[in-house]
Amino acid sequence: MTRRRRWILWLVLDLLALAALFGVDWQLRTGGRASTVAATPTPTLSAAHYARRAEAAYQGGDLRSAEEGYRLALALEPENPARYPPLIRLLAFTNRLEEAAAWLERGRRLAPEDPRLLGMAALILDWQGKIPEAIQAGEQAVARLPGEAAFHAYLAEAYADAHRPQAALAAAQKALSLAPDSPDAHRALGYVYETLGRYAEAMAAYREALRRDPLMVVTWLALGRNAMVLGQTAAALDAFQRAAALRPEDPRVLDELGWLYYNLGRLEEAEQTLRKAREQDPDDWRLLYHLGVTLYARRKYEEVVDTNHLPRGIVRLQAVLQAEGKTCAPETLPTEPRCARLVEMAYLLGLSHYYLGDCAAARPWLEQALAISPQEENARRGLRWCEGQSPTP
Repeated sequence: MTRRRRWILWLVLDLLALAALFGVDWQLRTGGRASTVAATPTPTLSAAHYARRAEAAYQGGDLRSAEEGYRLALALEPENPARYPPLIRLLAFTNRLEEAAAWLERGRRLAPEDPRLLGMAALILDWQGKIPEAIQAGEQAVARLPGEAAFHAYLAEAYADAHRPQAALAAAQKALSLAPDSPDAHRALGYVYETLGRYAEAMAAYREALRRDPLMVVTWLALGRNAMVLGQTAAALDAFQRAAALRPEDPRVLDELGWLYYNLGRLEEAEQTLRKAREQDPDDWRLLYHLGVTLYARRKYEEVVDTNHLPRGIVRLQAVLQAEGKTCAPETLPTEPRCARLVEMAYLLGLSHYYLGDCAAARPWLEQALAISPQEENARRGLRWCEGQSPTP
């Protein structure tokens, strides 16, 4: 008997003992008189029932009820590998990669060779940046179930990230040939086009995917990003707002929307949205960077220098880089884009302290920016101002 089965057995025994205890207590209270009215038995709903109900809810656009149904089905049959993929897919496409990955790991421990779990592994591992492992899982899934369009779609995305455009296009087109109405197939084709710089075609494919499955939050975000590249700000705003409507508490979704507001010059809306995002995730350096830049643009310098804003963003980004074995220096600046963000956060902190009349606090930040980017004019200007070589701007 497995540990899990033993645990379930002990839980059942505990519940029976508790029920017996209440029964004894009731008889003592009523003088041993038992009710002669038989209770109507409540039918136990099956995992299959909840799975069907979840699928119907998803098709009807009810994301919350769909998730609840998939979770109930899995709770009733935790050792059935078929109960894992629907929940994993829902979590992944609603921008909850970490939780999707956790459920995938549980499922694969249970059934490491299950083709549907291998297919989901191709998607999740690719999004985690584990591209060779994603390709291996995807190819195994396709070999076991060659008629499953979604597996070819997930494999196409992994091929695209491996810079294998021909294989990626072939896999995406194979997915579409197997299931022309598959939202996963259209989304994968959109991603392949996006990696090739064919942004208009990517947007068209993403729209086809969303027409078939409008609950895919990640696809709304992808559509919005491609629209931004093409300068279609109205389309980008609509896409990000739709994503936020589906996931109103998701910090990453709110970050995307807030940053778009900033780039559109809608600074008050940007600040409000980014503050809400920070409440959900106070440690995401990108979010802290975006909020800090927005506060600086609104001349809220005291809040920029608050330890929970740009200073925290710098600490978090440095921790991420350190965990990856990377450092920011003049020689790494051209090849590591995040170093440019570190420079920007540092000089914005320095300039904010300057505007607050505190050059003693400003100089270390300005010097930190120059240590990474010696020609950074904003940092050099801040030092000149602190040295009195320029009038207060």
